[in-house]
Amino acid sequence: MTENRRIFLNIIATYGRSLFALACGLFTGRWLLMSLGEVDYGLISVVGALTGFIGFISGLIAAAVGRFYTFSIGQARVMGAAGLEECRKWFNTAFLLHSVIPLAMLIIGYPIGDYAIRHAWLNIPPDRVEACLWVFRFSCLSGFLGLVTVPFNAMYGAKQYIAELTVYSFVTTTLNVCFLYYMVTHPGDWLARYALWGALLAIAPNLIITIRAYQLFPECRFRRAYLWSWSRTKALFAYAAAQSLDIFVTLLRHQGIAILVNKYLTPAHNAAITIANTVTTHCYTLAGCMTGAFAPALTSACGAHDYKRMHTLAFGICKIGILLIFIFALPMLLEVHEVMRLWLKEPPAYAPGLCALFLIAAIIERFAWGHSIALNANGKLFACQGLLCFVNLLLFPLAWIALACGYDVYAVGAVHILMMIGNVAVRVYYARKLVNMGIRHWLFSVVLPLLTLASICLLVGAVPRFLLEPSFWRVCLTTLIIEVVYLPAAWFTVLSKEERGFIREKLLMMWNKLRA
Repeated sequence: MTENRRIFLNIIATYGRSLFALACGLFTGRWLLMSLGEVDYGLISVVGALTGFIGFISGLIAAAVGRFYTFSIGQARVMGAAGLEECRKWFNTAFLLHSVIPLAMLIIGYPIGDYAIRHAWLNIPPDRVEACLWVFRFSCLSGFLGLVTVPFNAMYGAKQYIAELTVYSFVTTTLNVCFLYYMVTHPGDWLARYALWGALLAIAPNLIITIRAYQLFPECRFRRAYLWSWSRTKALFAYAAAQSLDIFVTLLRHQGIAILVNKYLTPAHNAAITIANTVTTHCYTLAGCMTGAFAPALTSACGAHDYKRMHTLAFGICKIGILLIFIFALPMLLEVHEVMRLWLKEPPAYAPGLCALFLIAAIIERFAWGHSIALNANGKLFACQGLLCFVNLLLFPLAWIALACGYDVYAVGAVHILMMIGNVAVRVYYARKLVNMGIRHWLFSVVLPLLTLASICLLVGAVPRFLLEPSFWRVCLTTLIIEVVYLPAAWFTVLSKEERGFIREKLLMMWNKLRA
């Protein structure tokens, strides 16, 4: 298989996996909430947050391991056996680190998590403490084994065997749908049993991937002499440290906020936060399907010093990213309460409002997504990345202050919006400074047309709310009215002629490759 064909197959596999997971998530989210109940649904996310540090370390080292694997594989094409042996050295060093570090984390972290659950440091009902302890234990087990198998998983990515990983993802997603359907049709106390199922669902494919990697890749061979190397260990941690701040901010944004909400409010509020994050994640998935096609062209234009084309593509990314979100978000903003009722039957009290706030935050962030890709293409990221991390770090203390002052969980959504406004301001400023992207042009070609389009669609879509009672048919009618107005207006008035041509070109290219 040629490299281009493999890349295309990997893209199709990745998008197919994302869309399949999105479709299944619409059903499983409701079934999980119905099976566990509002309190246990919130407790799952809170207890899972205690093991979030395992994912933090895993993400850091996995990215570094993948980078050095890929670099060594590239060397092997030139150097032959010497490059293969270099990749084997990186594998052995990574395996040693991924065996020692999770064991040390387990020895230190397990007693802390156990104490937090047993001694009411978290807001857990007394009758659910024992079940939460089992959830924590199963999370630690799956996290530990997940870390140990990272060197094998990373080799799959470096060798571009993404399609095989997609097969495992399809199987586990399908099995999870079947198990959750069984849960919803057989009521009972499912909290600990669901945690056990989640651990098994995470462990089994990792073990299969480990065995397959050992069979498929000659680089995955153990050599005692290669296990320890100070230079390779230092290089892995140096690369991981460069990525650590971004991942740490993400950790605070999700696990940290979950623990804060549980500390000052209730597990029911955690359930609302979890649902809002789920909806936003699906929204980002839809937005990312098309904008990724622009990034290579933008980077090539930057390398060729064709800054006019680079600016055009960057503004196009901003527009298309938001337009893709609008397809889903505009009807959702108007009918969020009814959609939540239809989807979850009995949604947590704060879920609809939080979903609306998180969707608005996601829309705001996409207003400067093209600026972010342009800055990445330029490569001068240190000052911008540092300021972005500082702005994002403010989320945790601001949310802490708001909750400590007695505000409800909506304050977390409001802080998310403020954080996204700060992100946009930083990206727009540095894009103007480093790649000369005009702020006035951005305001008049991106911001104002999109805000005008959204306002018109929301006004027209609000008409059924004054004429009909809340129902499934009102949601359908609202969506139909909005899309009938939105789609032609977006295509002919918001997108420029060049942007429409670029989209046609990418769609035609994908269609031709698919036919071939």
